[in-house]
Amino acid sequence: MTRKKIIKIGVIVLVVIIVILIVFFAYFYPRQVFKNNEATFDEAGKRYYQINQNYLPDQEGRVLAVSLGTLIRQDYLDDLKIPYSNKVCDLENSTVKVIKKDGEYQYYTYLKCGRYESNIDHEGPVITLNGNTKVHLNRGDEYKEEGIKSVIDDTDGSMKIEDVKISGEVDSSKVGEYKITYTINDSLNNKTTVTRTVIVEEALASVVKSATSNTNNYYKGLSDNNYVMFNNMLFRIVKVNDDDTVTIVSNESLSSVDYTNNGRFAGSSLDTWLNDYFYNLLEKKYQNLITSSTWCDDKLASDNYSATECSRRSEKIKVGILSIQDYNNTLDNNMSYLDSRALTWYANMGDDNKPWTLTSLYDYPLKAEPMNQEYLFNVRPALTLKKNTKVLSGDGTVNNPYILIETSKGRKNSNINEREVGEYINYSGYTWRIASKDNENVTIIMTDVLKNDDIELNIGYNNDGKKVYNPNQKGNIGYQIVNELTKYISTDLFAKTKVEVPIYNSNVTYKGKKSTKTYNNIITIPSVFDIFSAKGEETSDGGYWYIDSSNEDNVKTVMNPIGTVNYTAVTDERTAGVKVKAYLKNDVIITDGSGTKQNPYTISN
Repeated sequence: MTRKKIIKIGVIVLVVIIVILIVFFAYFYPRQVFKNNEATFDEAGKRYYQINQNYLPDQEGRVLAVSLGTLIRQDYLDDLKIPYSNKVCDLENSTVKVIKKDGEYQYYTYLKCGRYESNIDHEGPVITLNGNTKVHLNRGDEYKEEGIKSVIDDTDGSMKIEDVKISGEVDSSKVGEYKITYTINDSLNNKTTVTRTVIVEEALASVVKSATSNTNNYYKGLSDNNYVMFNNMLFRIVKVNDDDTVTIVSNESLSSVDYTNNGRFAGSSLDTWLNDYFYNLLEKKYQNLITSSTWCDDKLASDNYSATECSRRSEKIKVGILSIQDYNNTLDNNMSYLDSRALTWYANMGDDNKPWTLTSLYDYPLKAEPMNQEYLFNVRPALTLKKNTKVLSGDGTVNNPYILIETSKGRKNSNINEREVGEYINYSGYTWRIASKDNENVTIIMTDVLKNDDIELNIGYNNDGKKVYNPNQKGNIGYQIVNELTKYISTDLFAKTKVEVPIYNSNVTYKGKKSTKTYNNIITIPSVFDIFSAKGEETSDGGYWYIDSSNEDNVKTVMNPIGTVNYTAVTDERTAGVKVKAYLKNDVIITDGSGTKQNPYTISN
């Protein structure tokens, strides 16, 4: 035999040995370790019952069990480890069961160690229901229990359907979600519980008609039972229409936009913001509830702001704003749930084609007057919901608003970029809202201003010329935010992102001509046109800066304490607070919470 053949045979033998060792250590060895652990566990369980004979079942067919965790804690055996791991086997689900059959005790040992488990029946029977596991029921209709089709168990085979315990009730007179549970145990006391969800729902139009039958189908006065949750934003139901569609409006201003137009709502800055920007932020499932509709769009003279009938309507669009007539139809004793201190746009045109605004800052009745269309006043989007929209739960109160869509909250350890616009986040001691999202980052905006020891941090431009937001110019508010105010807030979860600063040729308007400068920063402040940039209910008494600037000397956008944007010359002495806008890194996960205002998500990476 040549030297070459000897080497070749040696290599083959070595390869075979390596393969055998790999197979042994990857397959046979861990299984042998598991078998040894299983035997040790079985012996410890039997010894436990021998020592504690009073724990043995005294009735025929009764099953008792002791867990691996109990045996370890009581020193019947040491920790049983998963092969190739320091992790212990499943402490609670691993059990030694004992059952009394024909006067004798029989033991069933089930051990689970990672992907290895005993070949013992440890799962309950399979319950198959008649009908669906989720049932939709119109309010007032009788709930008919469809029952159980079969119950099959690995050990006991086909079991009696009548042995299944059914619990839970459905009150079909009340809208809500109800649970019917079906429970059975097999002869080894393995338990199975199956749930059928019954959703009692009612057409939203029917709910509104019932509540407004004596008020011209409008909710009136300071109504407290017309709240509805829509895309994680609180809205108010305004009225039910003749075709059973329902009009709703945002409970608070979501942004501040100019009206700029040619005498009609169609084609105005508001129209574009509402239907090209706001509408596209909504989740598809909520868009599907909206029907295109016409909106009051007539002219009202200054001496006719008490009108309740509309003489002209817009073309059909997805999103609109309410009219002065809508507001007047909600009044009761000169008060309405639509009241707002800040100047808010309404759809009508007044003298000289100036659009109307309302404010409750003054004495009642509210101050109503046409205003310059380039002013940046509050916007409360209004929507028309389809006539077949259902109420799934809630009673219409602020703490329990009507729910129209079945929605799931973010799971623990799931990625935050899977969540929805409008949901709340708690981070670094502040509450934020998701303002937008894309494949890379989630944009969040503070609901309140930055503080130190509960005192608002107010900053100014410090005599820096045209007062254009510039994070690279020392003394500029942009510089102070990025370089000084970051010490008051954690930025660990924020991504450094390209921040575009809009610099308008003249007035800051939604369609206005502008140039932009781009900076790479870890935090910034909102644009006046961003959703959730307006002064919400959570915001403190002070004002705050916006990022939008103008080439005109000293002109800047700033939110005033009363909730209306001031677009005017800003003196060197002017100071205001800071609402931070930031971009979460794409690996940020949810650690707790449900994304609501009362229970915001907590996050980490």
